[in-house]
Amino acid sequence: MPHSNRKRNLNHHKRLEVTDSSGWTHVTAGGKSARRALRPTQQHHDNPEQGEQSQILVPAEAPAQLNLEDLQTQFWGYRQRWEGSESWRVVERALSSATVKVDRIVCIGLGSPSGFLKGGWVDRRSVSMYQLAGLVSVVDLMSESFVLDLLPFYRRVKKSIPNLEVFAQDPVFNTHDRFLLASLNITVLDHPHGFEKVSPSTLLYCPGAERTHLEQLLSHAPALVFGGPLEDIESDAVRQFVESRLSVRISRFEDMEHAFWNMRVYSPEEGEQ
Repeated sequence: MPHSNRKRNLNHHKRLEVTDSSGWTHVTAGGKSARRALRPTQQHHDNPEQGEQSQILVPAEAPAQLNLEDLQTQFWGYRQRWEGSESWRVVERALSSATVKVDRIVCIGLGSPSGFLKGGWVDRRSVSMYQLAGLVSVVDLMSESFVLDLLPFYRRVKKSIPNLEVFAQDPVFNTHDRFLLASLNITVLDHPHGFEKVSPSTLLYCPGAERTHLEQLLSHAPALVFGGPLEDIESDAVRQFVESRLSVRISRFEDMEHAFWNMRVYSPEEGEQ
């Protein structure tokens, strides 16, 4: 039987980290399909070689039949499982014992709870759903103390107490994600406006922030941080922040371990609150 001289096309896809011009990194499969999931900027049309190196992440693509009602139903199931876990109880105790006050919560790097990009992007919808459940649980907990702190003043002036501000930023949020977050009273911001909301009175929730982002975010000295583990980040700026904080590592989340892998709650040391 004759042998063919044509090379066989072995479909081995490597995992690649694709970083866009603003520093966001997501994991994708290699090959032509990975490039189809990305949209080059205008300058990359003019300079194809540069376009191969720096590409922009686009919003995740949700299944065609998905609607907001289905997405909300899914979310409440994830939240119920999260709040029934020992992992949440560790977070709850750590935040409840912190005496520092916060007036807003900022979430960076949540990912898309509803979609994935065609062409080989990793499907991490369940991870994002659990992490969103973690965010909403934290919001509800911190809102209670926020209201109690403001209650005496607003009673005197006879005005309604404002809600705790909650913001989220990730370039892969799609329309479904934005509607879901809005239904949970979370305001979606585009880059870099989420970064601009971080201050010494902020709780920063960063389940998927990159090193360059963490360096920028932590330079604002947020009051509380839920994320990490920051100890694994090779950065002098991040290390200095960690050394100035107490931290509590949450226990293993049995339903999906990597959704909260080794995450910690970081709070100021005594005397700095």
